[in-house]
Amino acid sequence: MFKENKKYKVKYRRRNLKYIIYFYLIIFSLFILFILIDQIRFLSIPTTQIYSLLTLLILTFSCYLFHTSKYSLSEVQRIKAKLLNVIQYNKLFIEDKTINPYYTLTSLYFVFYKNDEALFIEAYAHGAPYALQSADLGKKIESALNLNLTDIKNTTASHITFIFDLVKAERLTITKEKIKSKRPSNIPLDSKKSWDFSKVPHALISGATGSGKTYMVFYLLLEFAKRGADIYLIDPKRSDLYSLQSSIPNGSNKVASNPNTIAKVLRETNEVMNSRYKKMAAQSKNDVGLNYKDFGLRPIVIFFDEVAAAMEEDKKIGKEIDAYLKQLILKGRQAGVFIILSTQKPNAEAISTVIRDQVGLRIALGQLSKNGYRMALGDEWGELPSGETGVGKGFIFIDGKGWILPRPYESPFLDLKSFNYREELYSALVTRAN
Repeated sequence: MFKENKKYKVKYRRRNLKYIIYFYLIIFSLFILFILIDQIRFLSIPTTQIYSLLTLLILTFSCYLFHTSKYSLSEVQRIKAKLLNVIQYNKLFIEDKTINPYYTLTSLYFVFYKNDEALFIEAYAHGAPYALQSADLGKKIESALNLNLTDIKNTTASHITFIFDLVKAERLTITKEKIKSKRPSNIPLDSKKSWDFSKVPHALISGATGSGKTYMVFYLLLEFAKRGADIYLIDPKRSDLYSLQSSIPNGSNKVASNPNTIAKVLRETNEVMNSRYKKMAAQSKNDVGLNYKDFGLRPIVIFFDEVAAAMEEDKKIGKEIDAYLKQLILKGRQAGVFIILSTQKPNAEAISTVIRDQVGLRIALGQLSKNGYRMALGDEWGELPSGETGVGKGFIFIDGKGWILPRPYESPFLDLKSFNYREELYSALVTRAN
């Protein structure tokens, strides 16, 4: 039985196949010896008892081998056996080659435990030569256990902790009933993840055509509308966001598509942001750590699709757009100004490094190149964990959660058969504005 939070240790002690064979040979030899002794009447023990004793010994040892194997009925023993295989197959141990080649001087060892949602495996190397390999163990353990590697934490200098999901996050399905329900302060992303945009501002949604990027943006747009946000849409390609102009109250002033109107929206939002800071400073007196919510201000959210398209259309105005956008990204959080960027290719030409480094929520949907994933999700991780990619499926990274690795993610499903998106968006914006 797997006791929650109890720690189990796995250390490699070489059990060579040769010794298992020796054991069975000894048992077989004893079996033959007892038969011979019985035949010449040296003992008065009945033959059936001899057979029963030897059979019991063989069964006991066979049960022990089965119990400690990866096929064991015990979950703890299965995990132990699989982790021992990881040590053995990757030679994460040191043998005594001078005196006894079958004696293990030292080995990497594991300590594992679990709670309701995750399995934690700590790897201890203690400075041995294989310590350099321990950071790359995640993929090997993931394969051995057939579990999704969620994260890696360098807990202390002595060990690394690998975290594996035991409960898969469920995809959200957005229906008319859920739209009408009360909204929490954080935006739910799936059954286990949520986004506190007031603390971790701005988002970058990446994905090629057909990846589900647009529906992810539409979901966030509806969620911000339900929370009373003042929303602006910028779409230089005059595509999906631009098509929502009629669903936005005062849409002609809230939806921008050409370089001049885009620059105007960003410039005016900068002015509002700076005005908010002046009012907040005047009213806060000696209080510290306050933000827009403490002053009863509504969040201002700008959805900007394909920044590069706006920059390239008019390079002179493009520099102005870039300057305003950087100011909003760098200074906007406390004043309640948030930017949601979306792009097909999250490279340096599309979104500058300064902007990308300030984004708190990063989502990459569909198939991207390894470099594309690094541009979209940051570059502080080594290898992506295992996860499905496709329409609405990819990876997510949220700052401030203590994550080292991006995590597999499936974006919410908008059940457009159960509600009219445009009507719900317009209704939410009108209701919250009043």
